[in-house]
Amino acid sequence: MTAAASSLLSLLFVAIGGGLVYYARQMSAKAQQSLTWPSTSGQIAHAAVLYQTRGAGDDENPTYKADVSYRYKVNGINYSSSRIAIVDFSSSQARARSIVTRYPDGATVQVYYNPADHSEAVLEPGSGTGNTFLYVMGGVFAVCGGFLLVMSLLGRVHTVP
Repeated sequence: MTAAASSLLSLLFVAIGGGLVYYARQMSAKAQQSLTWPSTSGQIAHAAVLYQTRGAGDDENPTYKADVSYRYKVNGINYSSSRIAIVDFSSSQARARSIVTRYPDGATVQVYYNPADHSEAVLEPGSGTGNTFLYVMGGVFAVCGGFLLVMSLLGRVHTVP
């Protein structure tokens, strides 16, 4: 790899990291706004734990997702959603089961909806667990990219003929 290619690859890592951090900031702001959203009564239409594998026959690293959908009404108009929080990554079986246990089929729940767009709603306003993950991943990409960029500009990156 040439020094120019190393620099471009480094800049790509920095850009990906910056993009992830920017997205995390946007989601953090929206999560903060959701704390002030009005609420209405809703009902859980469906709740189950989804078992997912990465590919055919790959049972070694399964992930789990809480599949929860709910219905609610605002100003006489019916809406439905499946969003638990603004940003939420539920990959462990225990976490997915915990969510499904909190929101069983048929349960009456408080639904927090965006006053500017009533179709946007959450069951848990505020910051979800995914924001931290986005910040960490963005930081890792940006720091690694920055380190590689500095090293390539200093001529410390070894090139392959």
